Amino acid sequence: MEDTATTTPPATASPVRRGQGVWLGVVGAATLVLVGLCAVEAGETERLLQNIVTVAAIPGVLALSQLLLLRSGRIEPATIGVAGLGAAVIGVNSTGGSNGAMLFGVLLALLAAVPFAFLSGFLSLNVRTGHALFSAVAVLIGADQLVTDIAPPQMVPVRAPLLTSLASNDLRIPGVALVAAALFLATAWYLPRQEARLGAREPSWPRVTVFLFLPSFLLAALVGLLYTARIGATVPGELGKEFMIVCLLALTAGGCSLKSGEGTVLDVAVGSLFAGTLQTLLALKLLDSSLQSTILCVVAVVFILIDLARLRTPVPAGTGGERRGPGLAAGSVNGHP
Repeated sequence: MEDTATTTPPATASPVRRGQGVWLGVVGAATLVLVGLCAVEAGETERLLQNIVTVAAIPGVLALSQLLLLRSGRIEPATIGVAGLGAAVIGVNSTGGSNGAMLFGVLLALLAAVPFAFLSGFLSLNVRTGHALFSAVAVLIGADQLVTDIAPPQMVPVRAPLLTSLASNDLRIPGVALVAAALFLATAWYLPRQEARLGAREPSWPRVTVFLFLPSFLLAALVGLLYTARIGATVPGELGKEFMIVCLLALTAGGCSLKSGEGTVLDVAVGSLFAGTLQTLLALKLLDSSLQSTILCVVAVVFILIDLARLRTPVPAGTGGERRGPGLAAGSVNGHP
């Protein structure tokens, strides 16, 4: 007897996620090629690999902070300013050689991120999209200006033992990379819980801010700790442009879609390794910093264009692939399109 019961057709993956395994394989292979080129330039591999994972930690954690927002359809430039501000605050509190002062600087950086998170959350969820974008850029510029005001006019070496041990120690894996790996694991643990807590159709803006914006901004503040440990000195000045470029590169190289909001922690990990390796290669070639930024920006734009090309594949109605953004849908304000 023929079964006449209706069945639900299997969900079709979205265009971006459909080829994501192949994409990560290609980017991973490209990263290995870049590592080989770096080895040719540097002449050795062990310290080179340590340097690559240390450099990759910065765009990686920056991209993680954006991933928390990206999955809800948002990009928040203000987190970039908070990362620079965190580096300035931690740096000036680490020059005296006291671990206590350095930890106090980390606490100050985290506390400074809180009002920026609530301000950005309120503006993003309670004003029109255009006004929110301009407000986010204004917050970024304001945070960058605070960096200029706080940081000393010249780079000063940091001497806090805990901070210097993150960059150089007896471990084969640098402390900066270990801290970044812990933050990746914490984010992977937090993402499904974030989505569950923001599953209400129209959560209030304070709830969205606490579970969406605040963790993102706290991650950005910790980027300041990693960056200061990596360079071993106070920040040289505004970091907004540098951080924005490497953050976008880590996101897009890993296949995270800025348009559809799709992305995973694994995507960010692969993208950040690519970004860190490319940064290392450009530094080994002793290119001018402005030229390095231009090259990184061009590569990021190429990845963005590829993302847009992947999204042109039609998707059957009613399927959303792998994206399950928490809280409000992309392009909405207070849950309303």
